[in-house]
Amino acid sequence: MQNLRASILSYMRIRVSVREQFFTQDANALSRLNMQLRACSTSSGSTDDQIMDRVITLVKKFSNIDAAKVTESADFQKDLSLDSLDRVELVMAFEQEFSVEIPDEEADKLKCCADVAKYIMSEAGHKNAESP
Repeated sequence: MQNLRASILSYMRIRVSVREQFFTQDANALSRLNMQLRACSTSSGSTDDQIMDRVITLVKKFSNIDAAKVTESADFQKDLSLDSLDRVELVMAFEQEFSVEIPDEEADKLKCCADVAKYIMSEAGHKNAESP
């Protein structure tokens, strides 16, 4: 359990004392941690530039793409020469990387890295608005 917590906190770059959050008898410790995680996920953890960098890096790693051609505005089909199967595989990679589900209707609208980053940011905004 502590390894999972440590991994999550290091990923989110939160510095929280283990003793303060889990070894006290305070019943609200978990609630406070949850609030801190939500605050970080909307601010420093998921900025537009970080999301864009992750999207571009993921696209560059895709086997059917020339990494030199990848930019924010490079069209997946026209500029990067991806066919429909390649685009489906790329969408699946985005879903796995960002832990989001992209419906087929939305996936068809994602034409470049900028579109993907905007979609992921909008999904993150929806999730944060829905959580109590």
